[in-house]
Amino acid sequence: MGIHIGLVDERIVVLESGEACVRGQVCRAAAVVEALGRSAPDVVVAELGIEPADAIAALAWRGLGDGETPRLGLVQGRPVERALAGSLAESAWAGVFPGASRPARQALAAGLWQIFDFWDQSHEAAQSADDSGEHMFAPYWHGIAHRREPDPGNAGYWFRRVGRHPVFNTLVQAARPLLDRHGDSRLASRLLQNGWDPYAMIDLCTQSAPGQPREILARRLQRLEILLLLEATVRPLLDRPA
Repeated sequence: MGIHIGLVDERIVVLESGEACVRGQVCRAAAVVEALGRSAPDVVVAELGIEPADAIAALAWRGLGDGETPRLGLVQGRPVERALAGSLAESAWAGVFPGASRPARQALAAGLWQIFDFWDQSHEAAQSADDSGEHMFAPYWHGIAHRREPDPGNAGYWFRRVGRHPVFNTLVQAARPLLDRHGDSRLASRLLQNGWDPYAMIDLCTQSAPGQPREILARRLQRLEILLLLEATVRPLLDRPA
């Protein structure tokens, strides 16, 4: 649909066979994820000769799927990639981003845990990061966690803490083609009025019946939102000197 979605569009190329590869490398995204199931991220990055952003993009691709058939549900499920648990934690990324603060890495971990349905770990990481003063991304991940719990009231509290997040501007542009294709002008107006409306997104995600067109739309919008938030969360870590 012509929308650039951060690290995934930058780092992942899908071959005609349907296989996803890290751009500029002969390394399959699946091989990166499999390696992360065995070894710490800094070891995988060194052994495969890839960049940290490549590893995160491969994880995002695995956890979220493609734009048409997102893997992550609107409601939390049971984690199915249990072998990845060690590589999703904040401590695992300390060797990759040693110059970043622990709260910044915890915010990243909150996102990685969430996209693989380690709900409790994601919630704990988001809370810990917020308690430690990381108020840019941790509250947003916290809001998504409660939206997927699902606890719309608690999600609303955290999105009030989020306020007008910079991700919203890009999300409006990324979401518009999906909403236009869906064809519900009233829903589009609610979600996009005065910019992105996270409370309308809470309602959409928590009130949509599984398998119905609105639920499919909500899952696609959630994928966009999480990809953009993950990009925003990790970018300061990538740009920071080691």
